[in-house]
Amino acid sequence: MSQGKTYRLKNKKVFETLYREHWKKLYAICYSQTKNVQASEELVQDIFISLWNRWEDLVITSSLENYLIRAAKLKTIDYFRAVQRSKEVGDLAPEALDIRTTNTENETETIFLRDHMAHLIEQLPEKCQKVFLLSREQQLNTNEIALELGISQKTVKNHITKALTFLRQRKL
Repeated sequence: MSQGKTYRLKNKKVFETLYREHWKKLYAICYSQTKNVQASEELVQDIFISLWNRWEDLVITSSLENYLIRAAKLKTIDYFRAVQRSKEVGDLAPEALDIRTTNTENETETIFLRDHMAHLIEQLPEKCQKVFLLSREQQLNTNEIALELGISQKTVKNHITKALTFLRQRKL
């Protein structure tokens, strides 16, 4: 296990700075998923309360911003699970409820994974990112990418290999 950086958040000024710098971004992540102002505010508040309460044990192995973004996405998933559990089941058969719960969880997980993948792809070098997106999003083959970008097919293959290796190393 790699050694992460330990953050001392019990210092009020450090914590306030962290809150000011990241609140809007975390709120935007939560709101983009929930479309609920109050729920999003509560989720972000929960993240910061958790940080404050766990400051002595907190070791973050990635950047603090990545840690907070992941926390927001996981809180959003927890929110959807809680909403699903609290809904009245009425006359629904247990099988129907299981299907709805599974669908909501799958949709939330898909959104999270898509966002995480997009974030990782953004970290690739520009040319590598462009080649990878042409390959995966536009479904272009090696030859088509090479022609479009004016590079060799071998360079295209190298960029795709580099991108896939990078993504595999940073999987969830």
